[in-house]
Amino acid sequence: MKRHENLKSAILAFCAALLFLAAGLVVNFVLIRPLISEDNSALELLIYRFTPLLLFIAAAMFAIAGGYALANEIMIEKGDEIVADVTGIKEYFVGKDSNSVHYNLFAEWKCPANGKVYKYQLKNLPGNPQQKVPDNKVTVKISKSDPRQYFIML
Repeated sequence: MKRHENLKSAILAFCAALLFLAAGLVVNFVLIRPLISEDNSALELLIYRFTPLLLFIAAAMFAIAGGYALANEIMIEKGDEIVADVTGIKEYFVGKDSNSVHYNLFAEWKCPANGKVYKYQLKNLPGNPQQKVPDNKVTVKISKSDPRQYFIML
Protein backbone atom coordinates (compact mmCIF):
# COMPACT_ATOMS: atom_id res chain seq x y z
CA MET A 1 0.00 0.00 0.00
CA LYS A 2 1.34 3.42 -0.91
CA ARG A 3 1.66 6.26 1.58
CA HIS A 4 -1.59 8.21 2.00
CA GLU A 5 -3.52 5.70 -0.08
CA ASN A 6 -6.21 5.67 2.61
CA LEU A 7 -6.49 9.46 2.43
CA LYS A 8 -6.95 9.36 -1.34
CA SER A 9 -9.56 6.62 -0.95
CA ALA A 10 -11.38 8.67 1.68
CA ILE A 11 -11.47 11.74 -0.53
CA LEU A 12 -12.72 9.73 -3.52
CA ALA A 13 -15.37 8.01 -1.40
CA PHE A 14 -16.63 11.31 0.01
CA CYS A 15 -16.76 12.78 -3.52
CA ALA A 16 -18.73 9.77 -4.72
CA ALA A 17 -21.08 10.15 -1.75
CA LEU A 18 -21.69 13.80 -2.66
CA LEU A 19 -22.25 12.84 -6.29
CA PHE A 20 -24.84 10.18 -5.38
CA LEU A 21 -26.51 12.56 -2.92
CA ALA A 22 -26.76 15.26 -5.58
CA ALA A 23 -28.08 12.75 -8.11
CA GLY A 24 -30.69 11.57 -5.61
CA LEU A 25 -31.84 15.12 -4.95
CA VAL A 26 -32.03 15.92 -8.67
CA VAL A 27 -33.95 12.72 -9.39
CA ASN A 28 -36.30 13.30 -6.48
CA PHE A 29 -37.09 17.00 -6.90
CA VAL A 30 -36.58 17.61 -10.63
CA LEU A 31 -37.55 14.37 -12.34
CA ILE A 32 -39.97 12.56 -10.04
CA ARG A 33 -41.97 15.29 -8.26
CA PRO A 34 -43.58 16.52 -11.51
CA LEU A 35 -44.61 12.93 -12.37
CA ILE A 36 -46.49 12.31 -9.13
CA SER A 37 -50.22 12.96 -9.38
CA GLU A 38 -53.43 11.57 -7.97
CA ASP A 39 -53.79 9.32 -11.02
CA ASN A 40 -50.66 7.29 -10.20
CA SER A 41 -51.07 3.75 -8.99
CA ALA A 42 -49.51 2.57 -5.75
CA LEU A 43 -46.82 0.69 -7.68
CA GLU A 44 -45.83 3.80 -9.64
CA LEU A 45 -45.61 5.82 -6.42
CA LEU A 46 -43.46 3.12 -4.86
CA ILE A 47 -41.09 3.12 -7.85
CA TYR A 48 -40.96 6.92 -7.84
CA ARG A 49 -40.05 6.97 -4.16
CA PHE A 50 -37.67 4.00 -4.32
CA THR A 51 -35.39 5.39 -7.05
CA PRO A 52 -33.99 8.36 -5.08
CA LEU A 53 -33.83 6.19 -1.95
CA LEU A 54 -31.40 3.85 -3.75
CA LEU A 55 -29.20 6.81 -4.65
CA PHE A 56 -29.27 8.04 -1.02
CA ILE A 57 -28.33 4.56 0.22
CA ALA A 58 -25.40 4.46 -2.24
CA ALA A 59 -24.31 7.89 -0.98
CA ALA A 60 -24.43 6.65 2.63
CA MET A 61 -22.38 3.56 1.77
CA PHE A 62 -19.69 5.65 0.09
CA ALA A 63 -19.66 8.05 3.05
CA ILE A 64 -19.19 5.13 5.46
CA ALA A 65 -16.36 3.73 3.32
CA GLY A 66 -14.75 7.18 3.25
CA GLY A 67 -15.02 7.46 7.01
CA TYR A 68 -13.37 4.07 7.44
CA ALA A 69 -10.50 5.01 5.10
CA LEU A 70 -10.07 8.34 6.87
CA ALA A 71 -9.95 6.60 10.27
CA ASN A 72 -7.23 4.27 8.92
CA GLU A 73 -5.24 7.24 7.63
CA ILE A 74 -5.45 8.99 11.00
CA MET A 75 -4.34 5.78 12.73
CA ILE A 76 -1.34 5.56 10.43
CA GLU A 77 -0.33 9.19 10.94
CA LYS A 78 -0.67 9.11 14.74
CA GLY A 79 0.63 5.57 15.25
CA ASP A 80 3.84 4.44 16.90
CA GLU A 81 6.80 3.41 14.77
CA ILE A 82 8.38 0.06 15.58
CA VAL A 83 11.08 -1.99 13.89
CA ALA A 84 10.00 -5.51 12.98
CA ASP A 85 12.13 -8.44 11.84
CA VAL A 86 11.51 -9.64 8.29
CA THR A 87 10.72 -13.35 8.52
CA GLY A 88 10.34 -14.04 4.84
CA ILE A 89 9.71 -12.83 1.32
CA LYS A 90 7.69 -15.08 -0.96
CA GLU A 91 7.30 -14.70 -4.67
CA TYR A 92 4.35 -15.99 -6.60
CA PHE A 93 3.31 -15.97 -10.21
CA VAL A 94 0.10 -14.39 -11.45
CA GLY A 95 -1.69 -14.98 -14.70
CA LYS A 96 -2.00 -17.73 -17.25
CA ASP A 97 1.47 -17.36 -18.70
CA SER A 98 3.09 -16.97 -15.24
CA ASN A 99 5.28 -14.10 -16.41
CA SER A 100 3.98 -11.65 -13.84
CA VAL A 101 5.69 -12.02 -10.46
CA HIS A 102 4.43 -10.51 -7.21
CA TYR A 103 5.98 -10.62 -3.76
CA ASN A 104 4.66 -10.90 -0.20
CA LEU A 105 6.72 -9.61 2.72
CA PHE A 106 6.27 -11.16 6.17
CA ALA A 107 7.53 -9.62 9.41
CA GLU A 108 7.03 -10.04 13.13
CA TRP A 109 7.59 -7.97 16.26
CA LYS A 110 7.71 -8.98 19.89
CA CYS A 111 6.02 -6.41 22.12
CA PRO A 112 8.28 -5.62 25.08
CA ALA A 113 5.31 -4.72 27.30
CA ASN A 114 3.46 -8.03 27.13
CA GLY A 115 5.87 -10.37 25.30
CA LYS A 116 3.27 -11.13 22.61
CA VAL A 117 4.49 -11.65 19.04
CA TYR A 118 2.64 -9.73 16.32
CA LYS A 119 2.88 -10.80 12.69
CA TYR A 120 2.65 -8.37 9.81
CA GLN A 121 2.46 -8.86 6.06
CA LEU A 122 2.53 -6.72 2.95
CA LYS A 123 1.05 -8.43 -0.09
CA ASN A 124 1.14 -7.98 -3.86
CA LEU A 125 4.35 -6.01 -4.15
CA PRO A 126 5.30 -5.60 -7.83
CA GLY A 127 9.04 -5.84 -7.18
CA ASN A 128 11.30 -7.75 -4.85
CA PRO A 129 11.47 -5.83 -1.55
CA GLN A 130 14.79 -7.46 -0.58
CA GLN A 131 16.72 -4.38 -1.74
CA LYS A 132 14.61 -2.14 0.52
CA VAL A 133 15.27 -4.29 3.62
CA PRO A 134 18.95 -5.25 3.44
CA ASP A 135 19.30 -5.74 7.20
CA ASN A 136 16.07 -7.79 7.43
CA LYS A 137 14.38 -5.02 9.43
CA VAL A 138 11.35 -3.02 8.37
CA THR A 139 9.64 -0.02 9.95
CA VAL A 140 5.97 -0.57 10.84
CA LYS A 141 3.49 2.04 12.05
CA ILE A 142 1.07 0.50 14.54
CA SER A 143 -2.01 1.82 16.26
CA LYS A 144 -1.39 2.92 19.83
CA SER A 145 -4.49 1.10 21.00
CA ASP A 146 -4.19 -2.08 18.91
CA PRO A 147 -0.84 -3.29 17.45
CA ARG A 148 -2.76 -5.55 15.04
CA GLN A 149 -3.65 -2.42 13.03
CA TYR A 150 -0.51 -1.59 11.09
CA PHE A 151 1.11 -0.06 8.03
CA ILE A 152 4.47 -1.35 6.76
CA MET A 153 6.70 1.51 5.65
CA LEU A 154 8.81 0.59 2.63
